[in-house]
Amino acid sequence: MLSVGIDTHERMHYAEIQDEKENKLWHGKIRNIKEDFEFLIDKISKIEKSNNDKVEFIFMNPTGNYHVPLKYFLENNNFTVYMVDARKTLNLRKMINLNTIKSDSEDAHILAATPWHDPKYREYTGHNRSSLSSISRERSIVVKSITAIKNYIHSDLAAVFPEFTDLYSINSAAGMAILYEYATPYSILNAGIDNIIKSIKKASKGHYRIEDINRLMETAENSIGIPDKDDAYKFKIRMNISRLRDEMNNLKNIEKEIISRSSNNGDVNNLTNLRGLGIINSAIIVSEIGNIEQFESALKLQSYAGKCPDIEGSGGKTHSKGITHVRNKFLSNAVYESAISLVMNKNKEFYDIFNREIGKKKSNVQAYIAVSKRLLFHIYSIMKNHKPYKEKMVGNYKRYA
Repeated sequence: MLSVGIDTHERMHYAEIQDEKENKLWHGKIRNIKEDFEFLIDKISKIEKSNNDKVEFIFMNPTGNYHVPLKYFLENNNFTVYMVDARKTLNLRKMINLNTIKSDSEDAHILAATPWHDPKYREYTGHNRSSLSSISRERSIVVKSITAIKNYIHSDLAAVFPEFTDLYSINSAAGMAILYEYATPYSILNAGIDNIIKSIKKASKGHYRIEDINRLMETAENSIGIPDKDDAYKFKIRMNISRLRDEMNNLKNIEKEIISRSSNNGDVNNLTNLRGLGIINSAIIVSEIGNIEQFESALKLQSYAGKCPDIEGSGGKTHSKGITHVRNKFLSNAVYESAISLVMNKNKEFYDIFNREIGKKKSNVQAYIAVSKRLLFHIYSIMKNHKPYKEKMVGNYKRYA
């Protein structure tokens, strides 16, 4: 048997072909273009003939989306491609006794050596997600961007107008209107109450309270913020409010698209039957899981979502290292957020589990992880059987929660 390891990058990939004795039969670079993909196929064919053997395995690291065109090309040429998580590559590096300093050529060697060192290599077939996950992952990027922008604004306001956030939310229509036009106490007082009313009235479609505006004027007059003599803070706040508006609009459009694409999805509709689980998180969960038949059990799904302990063994003994970090972080985050929502909405089964864990002196995070595990058990059942949620008693299914 022969094996191929490919360490993928944006423009150049590193490949190595090995035999079962880990002898290097060929090592080289291939550009991320069709001509070099065909060169690799030709090289594999020649080595197979000269060694009177067949390439049984091709192992790759899923690096961003850089690996996707080459993987697609190889699979269309009847090769089975196994995807190896970067963290598993690190473990293999230790098994082969290589140093932990990353090297592209060494990574290609390690990937090619995978079947000779890890008997579980056939589990590395990769996970096929729904196409919707690419959109839901974009949502995650936008949400992070919104959080970062809001933090920048909060930081600048802390210097020039720290009292503002006690009066208005910075992502409310009125709050953004005031900050975009008059970000500092001096600007607010200089504009006068009539101009402030005009800005808020336009932004909030005529809805405002004169008491709130009077309070704003009074607070601006007595603010402890520093003078913004050259309007530097005002400029930064205005710029970030503009960015915040754009990203909030992007988020709105992404969520609208997710809802539209999920409206006829039976699994999403079944998940939303759980009181407290909304359509956005339901769609993210279903899209990240993909075909539920990829998972042999609810435990496998819990492991994929990172809600199982990481087990380490030595000298015939094993011990838990806490919740594993080898996981699909997008699925993990969506499930955890959903667990919080289920508890906040006092969905009985999940609310009882949370309180049970708190009663055991567990932290809130630990309690929400327990809720997440139970939720994943139900998600597996719902998607496997194509039936809506059926409540279980808290004392049952201890294996899963």
